[in-house]
Amino acid sequence: MPAFQTLKRYAAGMVIPACLMTAAVFLPVSANAQDSQSIIRDTEVEAFLKTNTRPVLDAAGLDPDRVHYLLIASDELNAFATTGLRIGINTGTIMEADNPNQLFGVIAHETGHLSGGHMMRTDEIERAARAPMAISLGLGIVAALAGAPDAGLGIAASSSTFGTLGALHYMQTEESAADVAGVKAMEKAGMSAKGLVDFFYKFRNVETFSNAERYQFFITHPLSRERIQATTRLAQSQPHYNTPDNPETVKEFDIVKAKLSGFLDDPLKTYQKYPETDTSYPARYARVIATYKRGQWDQAISQLDKLIAEQPENPYLWELKGQIYFETGRAALAVPAHLKSVELMPQAPLLQLNLGQALIAVGDKDSLNAAVAHLQQSIKYEEDDSFAWQQLAQAYDALNQPGLARLSTAEAQFYAGDYMAARTSAVWSQKYLDIKSPEYRRARDIVMTSSSEMGIDPVDRETQRRRKN
Repeated sequence: MPAFQTLKRYAAGMVIPACLMTAAVFLPVSANAQDSQSIIRDTEVEAFLKTNTRPVLDAAGLDPDRVHYLLIASDELNAFATTGLRIGINTGTIMEADNPNQLFGVIAHETGHLSGGHMMRTDEIERAARAPMAISLGLGIVAALAGAPDAGLGIAASSSTFGTLGALHYMQTEESAADVAGVKAMEKAGMSAKGLVDFFYKFRNVETFSNAERYQFFITHPLSRERIQATTRLAQSQPHYNTPDNPETVKEFDIVKAKLSGFLDDPLKTYQKYPETDTSYPARYARVIATYKRGQWDQAISQLDKLIAEQPENPYLWELKGQIYFETGRAALAVPAHLKSVELMPQAPLLQLNLGQALIAVGDKDSLNAAVAHLQQSIKYEEDDSFAWQQLAQAYDALNQPGLARLSTAEAQFYAGDYMAARTSAVWSQKYLDIKSPEYRRARDIVMTSSSEMGIDPVDRETQRRRKN
């Protein structure tokens, strides 16, 4: 059995160190991705999206480095734009796309919403975007994994978080404006807008005659015949309309789809999609993951080692190997695999986080100190990742550094939007921190900012009383 079947969380959604824990809630991990729509993180999938959509984002007048993707583990067809320069994409949208151009067309449309200022602004989306990334980011997928009750991967956001998305609608005028902006952005980026047109035509009739909930995109993005025709005419008038996808991009896209199938589909479905007769890299990759999900861990490692022998410089394969070892309670074996992935891709925050988690699980002093270093690197690249702060708090707690443990917990709670808990943890951290240290000043900043967010007096009366005494 894997080491982590449940996710220990604070009531507000935070993992807290033992020195702060008075009670914990154990939340079982769902075994069916169809029953829950969860935010997932994956370095490989995110890198594919960020790298290949940079030209489109830039053409749309957006800073590619400031745009963030939210991957939603759902087979529903949907995408949305929201505040904070976030683009949400359901995994179903990726899986249903016939080629990368269709996916990029949908993203280009969403950039039109961003640049046009007509984003979906909902408290649910904002809370989900701040939610802590749950346990075990090794392979990257953090979701309710279909057919894998023992995979031990936590849920970052529940289905209730996204249950209201179907009730949100863009106005027809906003949709038309986003279509025009998307087509122009694709053209300016030197890419064909044909994918957006094909996407509309491919699913318009399906949406009309089949389960509407399956195609939320057309509920939140109402279509009309006139709108489709106008978009088609505009796209066909562009010089790059018949420009094909880059072959390398197509290969990467096939790998992404195989990976998502491996994790989110039932293993038997994955085997049907990618039978043994298919000896391509994406197919073998998907089968390794499906084999792992079926609990055949050693067989999965054996298959994976063959892929690594062919591609020893592929960080995602080493990441997967570390994932399997970590999730099956073999942290000491996970560490060298995760370390190799970090060496190959040192600026990937999730890979640094994976390694930090594994080192914490090993638990000796040297490993804990190394975990702190790698978690700090992860936070350097993604300061607002509350789960990384949680893990750092755990490492500091194990090293008997209560001040830094409480401060890291405060950071985690602050970035998750739990300002009351963040304020309390920051106040407690000050009891252990040198008043002249930068850590103490940071704790004070959290107290002040959290208090301001809650509209209360930032001065802690109990702290004042202790200082006077």
